[in-house]
Amino acid sequence: MRKDVQVSVLGILDAGGGPEAILTRTTGICSPQGGGYQVSYRELDEHGNVTDNLLFLSQTEIRLDRSGAISGSFRFMPGERTKALYRTPFGEIGFLAETESCTMEADGNGLEARLEYRLYEGGRLFSQNILSVRIKEDGMAGPVLDHTTRRNHI
Repeated sequence: MRKDVQVSVLGILDAGGGPEAILTRTTGICSPQGGGYQVSYRELDEHGNVTDNLLFLSQTEIRLDRSGAISGSFRFMPGERTKALYRTPFGEIGFLAETESCTMEADGNGLEARLEYRLYEGGRLFSQNILSVRIKEDGMAGPVLDHTTRRNHI
């Protein structure tokens, strides 16, 4: 059954210059799929660029497909290295994603997932990353959503 949901995605990445937090809060649609959940949502960055996201969350893997201003496909499975492609306005970048941990819990209040991974480009470490995802049924108590993505150095 498809449900309208509130989506909160907090990414913390460190590409060597210190950690940077990227927070996206928006609305989306969540539905059960193949032993997990599929969540679709749209993010708007500080420059007005739109990216559509399709996120699959399960106990054994997390997949993220992005299209729009930024696009790419990522698949994360604990203890494995997977190929990833990231397309930006400046060109394509091929990565190897090494997943350290991947967890997902679902209960009556929604879903929570956490992912820790490293990206390698050209055989060298590009960034260390943590991704935390919270999904709540739309209309549940929570902050007012502004449908934007914010970046902050931490």
